[in-house]
Amino acid sequence: MDPITRSPVAVISRALAWVAGFLILTSAVIVSIDVVTRSILKLTFLQSFELSSYAFAAAVTLGLAYTLISRAHIRIEVVYVLLKAPLRIALDLIAIVALTAAAIAFAWFAAQTVLYTWEVNAHSNTTLAVPLVLPQALWLAGLVWFAITACWLTVRSVRHLLKRQPGRVSDEIGVLALQEELEDIPLEKTRAEAAPAPATAPAVSRV
Repeated sequence: MDPITRSPVAVISRALAWVAGFLILTSAVIVSIDVVTRSILKLTFLQSFELSSYAFAAAVTLGLAYTLISRAHIRIEVVYVLLKAPLRIALDLIAIVALTAAAIAFAWFAAQTVLYTWEVNAHSNTTLAVPLVLPQALWLAGLVWFAITACWLTVRSVRHLLKRQPGRVSDEIGVLALQEELEDIPLEKTRAEAAPAPATAPAVSRV
């Protein structure tokens, strides 16, 4: 296991990603229940549209940090793959710095929104009358942790560069190569299972 995946930041990011998955799964269950009750009883019990909206908003931000550590964000690499390693590392550093700045800005403005919601005691204009500060707090938590994770990766990348370890910069913030994606697939095991069993010579009986 790579050292970055054992770090506390990575562990927390993975846990938040599991929370995000749980929110999406819960939303699917709630929506399914509402669809059935609407079809059979002509009634809506769980207000699935409102609750799933909150869950999806929180799930997106809670999964951002783990997506960043996993290098799963979409990056256009048409020119990137044609460049030499030093230029690729330079672009990786520019990308992580720009992303960190954007993440901090998102977290800052989101915090202002949540603070205003709390000050005015805003509630949803529905029968549930949900205090909006509750779902917004989860949404904000994901953005804040995303900003912290981006800052952490930026510091790590600069430190690796100062230690003359450019390879580690590419390993942590570079574009995920196709070969690296395939490394997660147990090809040898698959081939061994798919390979035919060696033929054995028939036993010859002696009289």
